[in-house]
Amino acid sequence: MPIYNIITLLGFGFGTALTIVLLSLSIKKMPKRYDDYAFGVVMISCVLWHGGNFLALLLEMLFGSVISGAVNIVLGFAYLGLAVMPSALLHVHLGILYRARLGNHRPLRKRQIFSLAATYLPMVVFLSLSLPAFRQGQTLSYLSASLAKPFSIWILISIIASITISGKLTKILKQESERHYYRDMSYLLAGIGLGLILVYIIPIYRLAYVGQYLNLMMQLSPSFPLAVLAYYVYRYNFYRLVVKPSLIYSIIYGIVMAIYLLGIRKVGEYLSQFPEVNSTFIEGLLLVALVFAFQPLRSQIQMKLDKIFFKDRYYYQQFLRELSDSISHVVDLEKLLQIISQALTKTLKAKTCTLVVFNIIDGKPVIYKTFGNQKIRDVESLVDALNATHPFRLRRQMRDHRVRLALDRNRFEIAFPIYSRDNLIGLICLSEKQTGNDYTDEEFDVLQTFANQIALAFLNARLVQDRLDLEAKIYQSEKLNSLGQLATTIAHEIKNPLSSIKTIIQVLHENAREEDAEDLEIVIKEINRLNAVLDKLLSFARSSEANVDRVDVSEIIDDAIALLKHQAKKSNIDIHYTKIPSAIVVAKKQTVREIIFNLVLNSIQAMPNGGKLDISLTPSAEAVSRSRLTGRVNFPNNEKWLQILIRDNGLGIPEENLNRILEPFFTTKSVGTGLGLAIVKRNVEELGGYLEVKSHSNEGTEFKVLLPFATNEMEYNKK
Repeated sequence: MPIYNIITLLGFGFGTALTIVLLSLSIKKMPKRYDDYAFGVVMISCVLWHGGNFLALLLEMLFGSVISGAVNIVLGFAYLGLAVMPSALLHVHLGILYRARLGNHRPLRKRQIFSLAATYLPMVVFLSLSLPAFRQGQTLSYLSASLAKPFSIWILISIIASITISGKLTKILKQESERHYYRDMSYLLAGIGLGLILVYIIPIYRLAYVGQYLNLMMQLSPSFPLAVLAYYVYRYNFYRLVVKPSLIYSIIYGIVMAIYLLGIRKVGEYLSQFPEVNSTFIEGLLLVALVFAFQPLRSQIQMKLDKIFFKDRYYYQQFLRELSDSISHVVDLEKLLQIISQALTKTLKAKTCTLVVFNIIDGKPVIYKTFGNQKIRDVESLVDALNATHPFRLRRQMRDHRVRLALDRNRFEIAFPIYSRDNLIGLICLSEKQTGNDYTDEEFDVLQTFANQIALAFLNARLVQDRLDLEAKIYQSEKLNSLGQLATTIAHEIKNPLSSIKTIIQVLHENAREEDAEDLEIVIKEINRLNAVLDKLLSFARSSEANVDRVDVSEIIDDAIALLKHQAKKSNIDIHYTKIPSAIVVAKKQTVREIIFNLVLNSIQAMPNGGKLDISLTPSAEAVSRSRLTGRVNFPNNEKWLQILIRDNGLGIPEENLNRILEPFFTTKSVGTGLGLAIVKRNVEELGGYLEVKSHSNEGTEFKVLLPFATNEMEYNKK
């Protein structure tokens, strides 16, 4: 077989296989846009051109001139594809340009539809001119001689127009991979256009021997852009298509086969001319040598191919190994989340990464810890959508309409669930990429592969963290118990002498002169202040001995406002109070009074230069629903709640102090014991409630208290 025929057969065979793969991928792609149909027309025209020439040459080699009629029919389909190709090429470039300008969902205007239809007018002209020759069985010779030059000019015009449009697309498109593709495609089309000028318009294809190879190169030139497209499709999921690695490896094995056909086989044919040489044995030895020479280099070749064609996969494999090593021994949950967040943000080039760790309480996930800058707006909808699609693979799960809706609501691009024994224990939420590109299937596979290790790391770190928290609680409990005993002892030891001193001072005050009376009055006030401090110490050290009763919180707030009204007016503070008709809780009255009085007093003291104090009582189902996800309190499912909201616009609490203000004896004031908010926290917990503090420096502070409503007499009797 002549070398020319072998090269022609392999070239058109490669183009046919590549085009069929891309066409099948484009058919499966959903949803389709109007430029997708133009892309399909390009692929069909390439299949006709490459497949027709491949089949015609194969039939001619197998059967010779016996089926020349069938060969001409096959070539007719091939030239039909060639006639459609430049129009389809221009169509797909214009379609992408219009979509880039209008957006994905806006329809084309009438003039744009007309311009797309006009690109196919030259195709109609060439098909009408070639029809008589096709009927006479002269398609190949007639087109080569009569229509080669005008058709080459039309192809050249479409190439120049496509290059111009590609230049505009590189400026309009946002994704970097798309800009690079159209830039590279412009260079390639320019090279094909230059070849058309040299080969057909000058023309060089008439030169002896060299001309036929130049002509063959131009006939195979449609496969060059397809090869570039296939590369971008795999590397970047370009055009929303996915090419499997097996395609590239099949091409490599095809090249090995070509080495055999063009090299070893030709050597065998040459040696067969010499009778004294055993050409069959030598050909077999060369074939065995090719096989054994290929095997040692296979791993190296595969590594090089991974770096060139599958760079992302090679990079992600390295990433998985390094990250697995880095988190395998990390037991600090905060540090673990930080390492994972930084690694994923850097590797996947995401703008933000938010990680959530859950506890499973009553069969439901409850937020245990979060890490990241982006706030999760609606965790419940996201968790429900992910649990509903749990059996799906990640790539399919992220494209499910329920998950997409929840992701859009939370402004995330990916929310990758981490499961342990079918229980959701974590979430990895990623925003859009810095480059604007979509996440590829390769990246989904990386996360899927990493899931089990992340789950084990989460569980391990959380167990360690739970143990540390338990030890801290035990230590804090012992500390508070010792502190309470000490406070009780000190209070009793000091209170009795103070009472005696106060009695003596009061007697002296009655008989003192005017100047001495003023001094003694100051002493009495200071004794009263010391007694108040001792009362707070005793209140913190032991629970009130009052009986449990049905307490109207609204009345207690009225009493607190009445007591502190003078102090608020003195500081120029305006108090607004919103209440509901029934705000009954089952509690010790003194416990509720301490909560309200300390919070209102704290807000008044936070506004020394005046301000506004808002107090409101509301039933709160929504607040409990949100706080249920904080994991701080295990709320009953069918509980009704009373929300007490106390908000001021005072000095606020610095961020570094926000986590310490509920600790005993912690205060930033020049006077005071630092026990007020600690007493509030303890009392709220005794009532089975929840306390939340929000504050920013110079913006004010908000205290939110949730207490269980007293719903009926049965609840009262339980207490």
